[in-house]
Amino acid sequence: MACPIAAILLDNYARATMEHFEATDKLSNLVGQHGKFEQQQKYAEGMRQKCITTRLELNQHREQHGCSDDMAAGS
Repeated sequence: MACPIAAILLDNYARATMEHFEATDKLSNLVGQHGKFEQQQKYAEGMRQKCITTRLELNQHREQHGCSDDMAAGS
């Protein structure tokens, strides 16, 4: 049985990566539009940071709780 806390953290990480992908995709469409590009670039960087943070939280939980094997079995 998979750890429910790890499952929540994994879901948070998955959502953060999707938000980062969408932010960078939008950023790529704003090349040449300096003001809009800079604003979106800041947003995309924030989403990248969120992605790093949620991945770190997941990894720390797995290490402390020892549930990484459960997550692999639940995949």
